[in-house]
Amino acid sequence: MFQPGLLTLEFMKGRRRSYVEPFKLFLVISVIYFLLLPFSVETVSEQGEKAGNSPAPSSAVDKQQGHTHFSVNGLPVNSEAIDSMRNEIDSTGMKPYVEKHFKKESWWTKLFMRQAIKIMISTGQSLTTVMEHTASKLIFLLIPVLALLLKLFYLRGKRLYYEHLIFSLHIHSFFFLFLVLCLLAGFFVHIRIWITALVFLIYTLLALRRYYRQSTGKTLAKIFLILISYVIIALPIFMIVLMAVAVMTY
Repeated sequence: MFQPGLLTLEFMKGRRRSYVEPFKLFLVISVIYFLLLPFSVETVSEQGEKAGNSPAPSSAVDKQQGHTHFSVNGLPVNSEAIDSMRNEIDSTGMKPYVEKHFKKESWWTKLFMRQAIKIMISTGQSLTTVMEHTASKLIFLLIPVLALLLKLFYLRGKRLYYEHLIFSLHIHSFFFLFLVLCLLAGFFVHIRIWITALVFLIYTLLALRRYYRQSTGKTLAKIFLILISYVIIALPIFMIVLMAVAVMTY
């Protein structure tokens, strides 16, 4: 937690008996995170309600009297609403139903919602719940992707891909561990997302500097390029695979 990059250095030096194995460390922490995640659903912002706006065309959550009520584009997604949704789709068809409720949305959103509604109807669960369960299985895909990006941006170091993979496991372990702490702290105080992002950035900077031993300027430049690659390449691919697996699974 407080010595970024040290675990990877110790592992590559062969000092492994005193530490939990990288994959086991990540597995345990990520499992804890996904077990806690369903209990950390935040209430919908009241700003849209005060302004009289309808909910955004994405999954929204509202807590009332201790119960969680999901909605998609203003359509409530609970057991009763899913039955109503199913009945309307049975009478009109999926495509007309989506065209009716999402007529102002792009073709991509309509395609996404057709699959999302199929999942919700078949499982009786909210899309958020299904995606969380699926993400817990696919999150492992991000680790080798980050390792590959590290391999590309630190090509001159002539390190093996395996070394970057160990670093990626350790950095993701910290991210999930910090998110676990944020979830626990969220029961008492609100943790702003910029604080989480800042902690991730500082930790990654210190870890990269310690392990790859480059200047702060070069490390910051590489973090910037890695983040761009991660956002442009890794995350969209992850979301597409996530949705595809959810559709095939359910």
